[in-house]
Parts: sequence; C-alpha cells; structure tokens
Amino acid sequence: MQLQLELIGALLVVLALLHVGFNRYFDWRREFAVVSLINRQMMYVHTFFIALAVLLMGLLCLTSAAELVGTPLGRRVALGLGA
Repeated sequence: MQLQLELIGALLVVLALLHVGFNRYFDWRREFAVVSLINRQMMYVHTFFIALAVLLMGLLCLTSAAELVGTPLGRRVALGLGA
C-alpha cells in the first residue's frame, strides 16, 4: 500500500506541474479576451488553487506514505484523500 501511495504522489505532482502550461495549451489569452476581467481572473486563480491542492496532496503522499498507511490518523487522512 505504501508503494501505491508513493506512486500516486508522484503522479499527482506531475499533474500539478502540468497546470503550469494550461494557459498556453488552451490559448486562454485569445479565449478569454471576450470574458470580463473578473471571470478571467477567477479562472486563473481557480486553476492555481487546483494545481496547489493537487501538488500538496502529491507531496503528502510522497513524503508521508508510511504514516498514511501505518497510523490511525494517517488512515483517516488517506480516506479523506480518496486513497
């Protein structure tokens, strides 16, 4: 189980890093040109928040896999993460 959590952690970190290129890949500059400023900013902040949350979950799984498997609190946290 610990190996699986470490693998999931690595995949989550990669997924978080993929968010960096979203604006170029999806051409958000052109796509959001017609959208109001607040909606454009909300999209950027929302994407940043999701990337940060995914990165932190990945780092938790990478650095604390043994604790997530071996302690009662860790198992509850892992349950909350969906692992």
